[in-house]
Amino acid sequence: MIASKSLFFSTISLALLLSLFSPPPVQAKQENNDLMPLAILGALGSLTLACSQGKAPCSFEPNINTDALTFSLDIGADRTTEQTRISLGADWKEPVYEANTWQVVGRLEGSLQTWHSTLTNPQNNEGYILGITPVFHYQPKNMAFTPFVEMGGGPYLLNNIVIENEYKSTQFQFGSIFGLGMKHKQFEVSYRYLHISNAGIEMPNPGTDFHSLHVAYTF
Repeated sequence: MIASKSLFFSTISLALLLSLFSPPPVQAKQENNDLMPLAILGALGSLTLACSQGKAPCSFEPNINTDALTFSLDIGADRTTEQTRISLGADWKEPVYEANTWQVVGRLEGSLQTWHSTLTNPQNNEGYILGITPVFHYQPKNMAFTPFVEMGGGPYLLNNIVIENEYKSTQFQFGSIFGLGMKHKQFEVSYRYLHISNAGIEMPNPGTDFHSLHVAYTF
């Protein structure tokens, strides 16, 4: 059954990867999405790694440790669109991958994101986004201050199909993140980039790309 689950996630990953290299539609904010390929490839690569190891989120058992919860706050913007994102995540019980000096750990993160526009009279000036994101941290072992590279991606749902003046075709979207940060004891802080689009399910497909300060506390 693990093999079937791995094949399922690998098929989804391949479809998303192909959509990444499809000709992009014209979009107003494409100059703000330089990290998009890195975020999407990082999310797909991390999910593929988890599936190849038979680990969460690719396993039938969620393996979530409810005794290790993380509350986080992201504050950032996509040029004229400002956002606040709160999330609650539960760590997986074991590393996704482990070597002698480094490891890949992670958590499953549920989020509520609100946004508002600073434009004058946009078609839609505010809204919210719900998301579920497997988050992977690539980090060294046994350090008091632990640097990490963060990658992940999952399904998102918009409350409105329009963000500012951009028609996004579908309320169902995919979110991919890339981050660089530091952990110390129960705290973490990082720069986090979030790309939201529908992976070419329907056109037009303008991306929304938030650059944020991410802070988190594990309890």
